[in-house]
Amino acid sequence: MSGVELIDIRELKQIFRPDLKKTLSAYRAILRSGKLSTPIIAERKSMFVLKGAEVLEALKLLSALKAPAYVVDGDEARIRRISPEPEVLEINDLLRLHYAGHRLPQEDFEVEVPREPGQVEYSLEDLGASWKRDRRLLKVYESTLELLYEGWPTPLVKLSSYSSGGRAVYAKLECFNPFSNSVKDRIAWSMIVEAMEAGALKEVLYEATSTNTGIALAAIANILGRKARLFIPRTIQKCSDTFLRVLGAEVVRVPTTLTVEAVNDVDAMARRDGVTHLNQFENDANFKAHLKHTARELDEQLQSIGIIPDFIIGGLGTSGHMSAISLYFKSKYGEKVKLVGVQPAPNEIIPGIRRIESGMKWIHMVEFDEIVDVRRDEAIEGALEVARKEGLLIGLSAGAVFHAFKNIAANPGNYVLIFPDSGYKYVEQFENYFERQAKGSHDER
Repeated sequence: MSGVELIDIRELKQIFRPDLKKTLSAYRAILRSGKLSTPIIAERKSMFVLKGAEVLEALKLLSALKAPAYVVDGDEARIRRISPEPEVLEINDLLRLHYAGHRLPQEDFEVEVPREPGQVEYSLEDLGASWKRDRRLLKVYESTLELLYEGWPTPLVKLSSYSSGGRAVYAKLECFNPFSNSVKDRIAWSMIVEAMEAGALKEVLYEATSTNTGIALAAIANILGRKARLFIPRTIQKCSDTFLRVLGAEVVRVPTTLTVEAVNDVDAMARRDGVTHLNQFENDANFKAHLKHTARELDEQLQSIGIIPDFIIGGLGTSGHMSAISLYFKSKYGEKVKLVGVQPAPNEIIPGIRRIESGMKWIHMVEFDEIVDVRRDEAIEGALEVARKEGLLIGLSAGAVFHAFKNIAANPGNYVLIFPDSGYKYVEQFENYFERQAKGSHDER
């Protein structure tokens, strides 16, 4: 009808409080028919909705981008309050009540306008409420394996608390990978696929792991009908055994401090038992997974917002993901991008990362601009700070990355932090830290 136009739904504002039951009735009617036949009436200057509050609310619930609206001048509208006391109001009276904080139920008011609009017919598609049909954009997957590789890229999020004064800080959240909730899902899948393609994937997998690779391998092994036997250093948190046993893996604690120290023994046992040892520390599928996917998707995400990073900061464990990211960004952007690796300080243990001298394969093939040492308590404090400023419960290696960032972030620029996993596996370390802090405070008193 003439006078009714499609308006960006964000321009329309509620002056009346919609009734939930009436809103749901409108929602059902629109969803059932797939169309809207009653336009909203709005005041021209303020764009407050005078009639159709429940319709507008229903359209918002349907994710509509536009709404059919009949716009009138405020002095054309006749507004009558029917409860609690009948009275005739002008638009400015209504606005004063609204801005004074009064809750104004739609049913307490009658609004009349000249030349009341008639029925219209707009489909949900016309209103921009037709959801994208691509199943991947809608996050529908045909298998739990597809949930992994079709779920990439993992999110890149701006850390607003630390982005100011010419500095922008982004974190890549690898905890969004589905199996281990960590970056290790990528390499577990890549190593298994390469072994399958080579005909080398046997019925049982052996692997030395500090937790995340083991969880990822056990999960994918289950899907493929294989078994996993996982070797964990004595220093790793006890809850890892529980997670792995939930997945049906056999767990063997080994008398080593670092995971890499168990690799030779695991390799010998795998040869003796005729099983597959994928060996995340030496298997090039680790490095290639990050070169093919992690590094490229990070670049594409940054390009989408027009950014070339000045610094990329990440932890060193096997060195797979940060070595691949270094190779990619140094090859494409040269010295514009500085790569910073993070390792535990001497005699410190931080789950998921280790010192370069403990032996890393790929880091010696690429270039890093700086290596930062972090103590365990600094990593925990980094995780606590991110949790309390940004609401993200990150793991200890991510906390170490954050601490390293704070050490080098004096200058403006674009910083990217790689957060390998979430903090849920590290409750024992957090609990121990809090106990030590409490004891220290008590001793001081």
